[in-house]
Amino acid sequence: MKKIFITILLAMFILPLSAKSNFLGLSFTGLPENFLYESYLADPLAVNTELTYRNYEIDEIHPNEVGEETHFDCKIGTRFNFFRISPEEHPNLGIEAEIGAAVCAFMNTHGTDLLSTDGIYYYTLILKPNYFSTFKWGHHHICSHQGDQLDTNGDGNQYIDFDINAILNESNFVRDDYILSADILPLYFLKNINKNIANALKVYGDFIYYNPAESLLGGDSNSVVEHAYIWYQYGAELKLPILDNKLGTLYMAGQISKWQQGAFTSNYTYQIGIILPSKKESQRMKFGYQFYDGQSLINNYQNRRARFSGFVFTIDQ
Repeated sequence: MKKIFITILLAMFILPLSAKSNFLGLSFTGLPENFLYESYLADPLAVNTELTYRNYEIDEIHPNEVGEETHFDCKIGTRFNFFRISPEEHPNLGIEAEIGAAVCAFMNTHGTDLLSTDGIYYYTLILKPNYFSTFKWGHHHICSHQGDQLDTNGDGNQYIDFDINAILNESNFVRDDYILSADILPLYFLKNINKNIANALKVYGDFIYYNPAESLLGGDSNSVVEHAYIWYQYGAELKLPILDNKLGTLYMAGQISKWQQGAFTSNYTYQIGIILPSKKESQRMKFGYQFYDGQSLINNYQNRRARFSGFVFTIDQ
């Protein structure tokens, strides 16, 4: 709680600094117009606002009689890069502080019954020393609550183990992720290359240590494993602007994550779609089709498997 309080006080002091100020060749900017470290296009757990329709081929949380299901999942979240220090002549380089938060709701399409809710907040420090690479250190706090879903299909399936308390006052699995991240634009090194082509391909990776934490609501949290707190992910993105982005940008993205608790078995996610034109540099809207195969995205049920495909609409800002 002390860390959260200090972060809020710092934000209250810095947020009014919406204009740039210069000192000793450095530019100090409050509320920059863009992000030094963009969200990953294929990351299903990125902090953003998102609506998804998912058709599950494998659902081990609330399946129907043949092991399938459809979900309508939504996420409400946003990011704030509230302060940046950069060279005067290079405003898109430097050091940046960022905070963000999101609430994820996982719902069965049969009456949109709530399966589970994940709450996320984070703070992070970003370093961009050049135009082809970016580095990040961050702390993510993730707090999960079971939903009110019962065995509405009437098939008595064995996976019905949800908290029937609709007030959602029990936090079952709380964790703190400590993350080291990096991304790079490999085409940037080609000589005499167009800027759009230089930025077309991005590769990235995250290395994470997570620690089962104590819920802010009190009580000890549960852990799905003991002594297996490492996970990592990596991915690639290809973006192809249409008429110099006047009609948007086509994209293809893929990501693989591996968790020590799952014996580092691969979790795959792929996405293809279009990034819609936007006048705001800090806002990115996209519509795409996604495929996922791996451990459940619901934090409380990481030891269950999920495979789905479906449509997704996302607003990153």
